[in-house]
Amino acid sequence: MSQSIFSGDFVDLSLGQLGASKIKTVNGQQHVVHFDLGEGKDLVYVFSVTNENRCYLQRAKPYPMTQVRFASTEETLHYIAKDYSAFQNARKSRKYQDFVDIAHKTIALTQRMEDLFITHNISTEDMALLHQETDRLTKLMEEIHSRSPEV
Repeated sequence: MSQSIFSGDFVDLSLGQLGASKIKTVNGQQHVVHFDLGEGKDLVYVFSVTNENRCYLQRAKPYPMTQVRFASTEETLHYIAKDYSAFQNARKSRKYQDFVDIAHKTIALTQRMEDLFITHNISTEDMALLHQETDRLTKLMEEIHSRSPEV
C-alpha cells in the first residue's frame, strides 16, 4: 500500500505543477483532479493508483471518457499533460461548446443504443439500419478529418 500512496502523492504533486486547480484524494488511492479551462469550464479526471503502481484513468468533464489503464503513474501523467494541453488549445475555439454538445449527444446516443439492445429484441432489418447509419457517421467523420487542417 505504501507504494500506491507514494505514487499517488507523486502524481498529485506533479499534477499541481501542471496547473491542476483542485486535487482531492480519497483513501489514498482515488484521485479527483480539476483543471480550470476558464469561463467556468473545467477539465476533470478521476483516477486510481493500484498497489502495483498501475493507474486507471477516466475523464469526467467536460464529457466522460472511457476508462484507460496505464502501466505506470508516469504514463498517466504524460497522458493527462497532453490531454490538458489539447483542451487548453481547443477551449480557445469559438466552436468549443458545439464540440462538447456533440460529444454529449454521442454519449447519450450510445446509452440509448445500449438500453435498446438490452431491453428489446431488435430485428435483423433494424440492426442492419443501425449498422448502416453508424458506418455513414464514421465515413462522415473521416471526410471531415481529411478536409480539416490540424491545429
